[in-house]
Amino acid sequence: MSDVLTAAPPGAQAFAPPLTPPVMPEPHDVFRFGDGEHRFLSLRMRRLLREGAVSVVDILERDEKPDPDVTAIIPARNEASTIGTVIRECFNYAAHVLVVEGGSTDDTASVAAAAGARVIRDQGRGKGAALRHAVQHVETDICVFVDADGSHDPIDIPLLVAPIKAGEAEHVAGSRLLGGSDELHGGGDEFLRLAGSAFITYLINRRFRARLSDSQNGFRAIRTEVFRRLDLRARHTTIEMEMIMATLAAGYRILEVPTHERPRAAGYSKISLHHPGTWFSYGGCLVRGLLQPRRSPARPS
Repeated sequence: MSDVLTAAPPGAQAFAPPLTPPVMPEPHDVFRFGDGEHRFLSLRMRRLLREGAVSVVDILERDEKPDPDVTAIIPARNEASTIGTVIRECFNYAAHVLVVEGGSTDDTASVAAAAGARVIRDQGRGKGAALRHAVQHVETDICVFVDADGSHDPIDIPLLVAPIKAGEAEHVAGSRLLGGSDELHGGGDEFLRLAGSAFITYLINRRFRARLSDSQNGFRAIRTEVFRRLDLRARHTTIEMEMIMATLAAGYRILEVPTHERPRAAGYSKISLHHPGTWFSYGGCLVRGLLQPRRSPARPS
């Protein structure tokens, strides 16, 4: 049986939504930019208007059209309460949305299918395995990776895609250090995440003579062809830093744009910093990535 559950080729099994659709939260329950979002954004917009950086026409013009060259890939396991809203927001900016369902025990797959996404299943082998599996099914030139928990705002997809479409980079990462995070502060786990991320980013920058600010954020865009050339092997969340190191080692161009990380809208994180295996996984991936020889690539057409 094919692992493609919706929008599948002929002969594959389609996923049937439940008879009673689950109750979805309103969009504002999931997508927030801090508690003072309206005030925060309106003050900055006024400054841009004063400086002449934008005009009223720019603000009122609606140019949010799904990009036919972009597929949004969303790995998800037990994210039924947020996945539908994430998908619907992605469809404002990406013409194709692909959800990799990793062995959920809730209605994640059926909610994703009802929201219009193509759903495939990977038996829950980890985030890295899910992304590699998903890219095999992508037919567009560009992939954008989006988390299913509502912490990434799909409104930033055009920012991630623009440098690739302009021929300035093959890989564009969203930076929480540039755009801010509602999660990386306030507690012991948050301190360890931030300190560990900063240390890893420092080592990557030293090894590859780069100036990146965030090596761990999963919100990123990459040319599909380049992703397939990188020979990525990470099974879990180490896929983010492996992707960066492989990009730099292969000589491809990588840029960062500011993206804001919101609090997880519901559910729980699948990463445990108290498990020794997490540290071994990150350490092993880091060492392997730093030891890669650098080479010059053939630029994708």
